[in-house]
Formats: sequence, C-alpha cells, structure tokens
Amino acid sequence: MTTVEMRQRCHDMIDQIEDERFLKVLLDLMKSIERNFGDPVIGYEADGTAVKASVAKAQFAEDLSKPEAFMTVEDFEREMETKVIA
Repeated sequence: MTTVEMRQRCHDMIDQIEDERFLKVLLDLMKSIERNFGDPVIGYEADGTAVKASVAKAQFAEDLSKPEAFMTVEDFEREMETKVIA
C-alpha cells in the first residue's frame, strides 16, 4: 500500500467514526505525535546534542540579522593573504 493509499484509507476510516469521544482521543494522539515528532533533528552539536530544525532556523535568522558579522569573499581572500605573509 502506498503512502497516498494509506492516507486515503485513514481519511475514509475517520470519516466513518461517529463516537465524538473517540475522535477527541484521536485528535489528542495526533497533536501529541506532532509535538514530539514534528520538529526533526537535522544535525548534532560537537558535544552530541541534537539540533532541531526550529532551533537551527531561529539561529540562522538571528545570524542573518547581523550582516556586520559576515565578510565578503574578497575580504576573506585579503585576510588569508595577510596571514600567509605574516
């Protein structure tokens, strides 16, 4: 069964549920899964700490808000030339 077929089967089954209590339990389960698995680990820090996608996105946005912390390729090349000479 493909992912599309499984998704359709789930939708069909949910559409047939008449017990509101069961639907609330199912909704709570789905929310819990989303909270626990909705933010994937995209890498690890040097100490082994997992980096979640939301944290990396926030750090990236913060870094972009400080353009003075970046250097151009030309600036980098000049810096490397002065270190080689020194």
